[in-house]
Amino acid sequence: MRTQKVIAMTGDVDHGSLRILFTDRPAGVYCEGDIDLCTRRVLVRALAMAVERTDGDLYADLHRVGFVDVGGLRVLAETAFGMTGGRRLIVDGLRPHTRRIVELCGWTEVFSVGPGTVTTVG
Repeated sequence: MRTQKVIAMTGDVDHGSLRILFTDRPAGVYCEGDIDLCTRRVLVRALAMAVERTDGDLYADLHRVGFVDVGGLRVLAETAFGMTGGRRLIVDGLRPHTRRIVELCGWTEVFSVGPGTVTTVG
């Protein structure tokens, strides 16, 4: 159950948009839109801020994200690798085609892919 979203970041660009809200329980981000070359910087900034806001695992709710490109997946992986103290990035709501990209890229060692969720390993 998500609690009140406290801050919103929006990245509106010519080719799409990404809206990111910060959540308290679970600690993390809720995203709407597309994660691609045009919106990736917004995701990088939001994840960096979210990592700073919590000491535990970080959740990224992507149920309302229609598309994530390989660069967006790389941002998620880099964020996870940068987390210390045994913390994990838990990505929920990846679409089946995006989970398939994880598999095709051979990133199953980076991401633990489960039904509907992806947990970064490390």
